[in-house]
Amino acid sequence: SLLPRNRPELAQAYPLEEVLRLGPREAVLLRHGEIPPLRAEVLGRFRLEGPLGPVALKGKAKEVFALLLLGLPREEVAFALWPDLSEEAALNNLYVWLARLRKALEPWGVPTYLLEEGLARVEADLFALERALAEGKAEEALRLYQEPLFPGLDHPLLDRRREEVFHRVRALFLQKGEPLYLERLLELDPLDEEALTLLVETCLKRGQRARALRFLEGYRKRLWQELGEKPSPRLQALLSRLSG
Repeated sequence: SLLPRNRPELAQAYPLEEVLRLGPREAVLLRHGEIPPLRAEVLGRFRLEGPLGPVALKGKAKEVFALLLLGLPREEVAFALWPDLSEEAALNNLYVWLARLRKALEPWGVPTYLLEEGLARVEADLFALERALAEGKAEEALRLYQEPLFPGLDHPLLDRRREEVFHRVRALFLQKGEPLYLERLLELDPLDEEALTLLVETCLKRGQRARALRFLEGYRKRLWQELGEKPSPRLQALLSRLSG
């Protein structure tokens, strides 16, 4: 707070956090390259962490951030959030919320994470998960994937991304075919017959007959309780064979 505004170079001697909290714009610009990325957690919880600590978003700002994190340009974000308004009115609404979002993300007053072309310098668990899926790293995907994606937010575009991510995770875990991944799929969807069948077959190959039967019985009971249906003929035959 005592730093002379006409000597921004003196900010080099101060801790970055102090410069961001109290320094004049010129001092912040001088240290701008040192500002660490914004960390975003959107898998299982919604949490943002900036260089000054946790960032709390209120109201529509959280939705705006989520849609920008998907890589949508501003115009599409505006139309997605206010589809019944004119283009001008929707964009005006968006600019109001962008100003609030910028104030929360960049209280030091220098554009850092929210730029004209979208978000920048953001590290998100969603990005790490998508890289793991693209590279076929099932163990990393297992560690990262938590539901729900973007908790507490309800929008068709977010629903679509949730579905896309889940199906990519499911495809990778089925491809691996190992009990660790198949059991996780059954945690996510206890009525996933394909995952169950692969898991039972794997158990039988390993001589784990009792374990295979336990999975089948649990599936049968849940299927009846939730849907009032019986297992497919294939699973019925497996049940009869293992129960006999």
